[in-house]
Amino acid sequence: MKQLIFLVMLLWGLNSYSQNYESNYKADICDCIEAQENTQQLPDKIYHACFTKHMTTYAAIIDAQIKEEDKTKKFIAGQQVRRDLNQKFKYDLAYVCDAYLDIIEGKKQHALQQMRSRKIDSAKIEKLNENVAMVPHYSSYFNRGQYYYYIGDLNNAERDIKKSIQENPINKDEIITPQDHLLLALIYEEQKRYSEAITIYDAVNAKALNPSVELLKAIAYRKSKGYVLKPKVVLNEGVEPVVAAKEKIETSPVKAARRSSQRVSAPNPEQNNTTAKKRRTATKTRTSTEAETVNKQAPTKSKDSTKNLRGLFKLD
Repeated sequence: MKQLIFLVMLLWGLNSYSQNYESNYKADICDCIEAQENTQQLPDKIYHACFTKHMTTYAAIIDAQIKEEDKTKKFIAGQQVRRDLNQKFKYDLAYVCDAYLDIIEGKKQHALQQMRSRKIDSAKIEKLNENVAMVPHYSSYFNRGQYYYYIGDLNNAERDIKKSIQENPINKDEIITPQDHLLLALIYEEQKRYSEAITIYDAVNAKALNPSVELLKAIAYRKSKGYVLKPKVVLNEGVEPVVAAKEKIETSPVKAARRSSQRVSAPNPEQNNTTAKKRRTATKTRTSTEAETVNKQAPTKSKDSTKNLRGLFKLD
């Protein structure tokens, strides 16, 4: 009995350890994605790069859990585990990593905005109407419904896609056709009918799990719980206040006085000529004054000056 309890606890511990490393691995990938949030790369490429980058941390843990003596079989098993984790994390991250979800939803919304910002092509709608009238095939309804979705006419899009599903003979055999059902789920998602969208995703994945469909389901689930795409940060924001503050500092009284004293006025020819004349007159006056001063200070020769010189230099 004790051995059985020990075995159960050991298995539980191994399972918990496995879950812990997966949680840590996903957290590391999320941090990596968050660091590249403003990049223009596709979400799948960003995810794959981050998954590969952090595999170096968890490769030894993954391989240690594979109980296989044969090296070739262990290698094959390890590769399978890596592939499974890669596919699983691709949709698991959407439940816990907002940065990952922001990139995916941001790319999607950007694509829709680009399509819906274009002028509605009335001629194309008329052509699609003619196709439906001439060939009332499920594909004709799908094509028109798809165009309605692209231009944002969700009510008409829903009507045509439902008609496409109804007219498709494959769906009568309880086989889900992914193309039209997934488009209907996207329409429901935009209409905020998240539970109906999730029901479709589950139906599409009922027989075989498709990671891309699971990702769509995760996004719809997060939206049903209140997730909203964060608006992009405009890089120019914050620049103007800095410039305004700088200008405010520069226009302070001290700065204004300093700039005023350093300001150089535009040259005036007449003013320059007058100034030059004044300078020349002042120079002449100063020169004559200095000459008079020198003459006054110069010694005047007296009659006995020669005598004084002889006494000084002993000329006698």
